Amino acid sequence: MRESLEDICCSKIRVIVGEGSLSKLSEIKDSNTVVIYSRRVDVTDKINKYLPNVYFIPINDGESAKELSNVISIVEKLFERNLDRGDYVIAVGGGTVTDVASFIASIYLRGLNLVNVPTTFLGMVDAAIGGKNGVNFNNIKNLIGTFYQPSMIISDLEFLETLPIEELKKGLAEVIKYGLTLDKELYDYLSLNKDRVINKDKQVLEEVIFRSTLDKLGIVKEDERETKGIRIVLNFGHTIGHAIEAGSSFNVPHGYAISVGMVCEAKIAEELGYAEEGVVEDVLWLLQLYGLPYDISQIDAPIDIRLALNAINMDKKHRKDAILMPFPTRIGSWKKVEVPLDTIKGFAEQCLKK
Repeated sequence: MRESLEDICCSKIRVIVGEGSLSKLSEIKDSNTVVIYSRRVDVTDKINKYLPNVYFIPINDGESAKELSNVISIVEKLFERNLDRGDYVIAVGGGTVTDVASFIASIYLRGLNLVNVPTTFLGMVDAAIGGKNGVNFNNIKNLIGTFYQPSMIISDLEFLETLPIEELKKGLAEVIKYGLTLDKELYDYLSLNKDRVINKDKQVLEEVIFRSTLDKLGIVKEDERETKGIRIVLNFGHTIGHAIEAGSSFNVPHGYAISVGMVCEAKIAEELGYAEEGVVEDVLWLLQLYGLPYDISQIDAPIDIRLALNAINMDKKHRKDAILMPFPTRIGSWKKVEVPLDTIKGFAEQCLKK
């Protein structure tokens, strides 16, 4: 089991990764605690083992759970439970659950204690980390949200025992992103331990999840609220990746879209002279090693180029007629570059043609 205490602005975040780490919940004492969890994962027995007197609120996965009407109904349940500012909200599930629970914890009484317990690999390496949350409004995704840090992130490897390999691979795209832009040691570790990662060796997964968590938190420490242009490194592969998702009407899994997006954006970086020669090959090699898609022809869904290019117009890193892009310069290093919108769209169109 690995543990670290991280300081972000005014928050202390305790990170615990490893088999059996859920037992740390037993340290929450004398509090009125609410557990918001995904209906897809029955966690009541696991949680009750360490917290016998909690109140459970199940929610659906998917965008419907992130509607304001659902948020208000959960707030009403918290009000009925008479929670005060010393009490806890525990989020158990994937990205949808952590989004909803974190948003509610941040607005109720201007802030309850929040604990994130991700149950998916993608949640453990990305969604449960960083403090961003969001709910939907008027059919616009994540229009309303806050920055709110959990006091604890618990990644218990027991949740991954039944995880299909395909789900593991989707989360690995985000891990590879950290290696390519921030952490050469992680890149090398992934290169040397492919079979142990794919076979879900617990010692190796613990190392990968712990390093990924600290890599992301390291960036969040420097730029918690995305005001300094540092946190954009976490979006490497995402400008083209989001375009692929939009162009497929969101039929392509996020991890696979980001995987192809990283190759496209590495090619742009190399073509524009920001990346050292060989970076594209390094990106391709690791993605191919783990069987992740690296070319649009490997995406098993039609891509509407018009919808994809429109998504680039709406990119949140958009500034006037340019997009701020995090380009890998060499493995483990990156540079922020302002790229004309037309240039990005031109490269994207080439990249997304099957």
